[in-house]
Amino acid sequence: MADDAHAPMYGAIAEIYDRLDDWIVATWHEQPVPERVAFLRKRWEQRDGEVRDVLDLCCGTGSVLHELKGAGYEVTGLDQSPQMLGLARQRLGDGTALIQAQLPDIPVPDAAMDAVCSTGAALSYTPGEAALAQILLAVHRVLRPGGVFVFDVLSRHMITEHAGRHVWAADQGDFAFIWEFTNPSEKYSEAFYTQFLREGGPDSARYVRTSEKHRLYVLDHSPVRRAAERAGFTTAEVLDNYTDTPAHESTLYDTWVLTRA
Repeated sequence: MADDAHAPMYGAIAEIYDRLDDWIVATWHEQPVPERVAFLRKRWEQRDGEVRDVLDLCCGTGSVLHELKGAGYEVTGLDQSPQMLGLARQRLGDGTALIQAQLPDIPVPDAAMDAVCSTGAALSYTPGEAALAQILLAVHRVLRPGGVFVFDVLSRHMITEHAGRHVWAADQGDFAFIWEFTNPSEKYSEAFYTQFLREGGPDSARYVRTSEKHRLYVLDHSPVRRAAERAGFTTAEVLDNYTDTPAHESTLYDTWVLTRA
């Protein structure tokens, strides 16, 4: 077994990321991509004016972009991982704009987008209210008047109770993983991801081990609302996991809908 410890975040698992997402959907009850996209489209249809240009922040392998592009939207994706963007390019082809950048940097012209989204709890890596406000300011800048930003974060219940304080593991044959969560602070959870990826064909007994350390932050409702107000959003609604049900104490994924004046 080869060891490639401390690989760049998500770089080593980019090839299997979509399968990991399937596991998260099944085990952590995140909404599947088609349901997330259906929610986005329903919310966009409720705003005044047509939604045509859409930016997906932390777009990963492009699964949400692919659904939106197929529905006729003009889409742009942004992610910090070149490996993820490479897979998104394979999925979407050469006609889709893909940008490598790290939030809060959004190298997109002012008022260029009708809507912005970020699914998959990517903004749970944001270390607190001040950092979130910087991201929301950048999103506000690229949205046109009346534009909508939909994103989700792991809830306090998810981080401290459901995922946190546990060890999660699965063996998928050609890869396996162990994810260990600890809660050294009420403000965040430390997550230690160890993956074993088969190297070679289906009969190979050789695996490459990679390790990543992630820190997932609790973003409670009050600081998110304050950050949204500071950024200039006029409404901020928080819902339960891409449904119309208001978020509650057992919600696992807080889904936020922010509207620009």
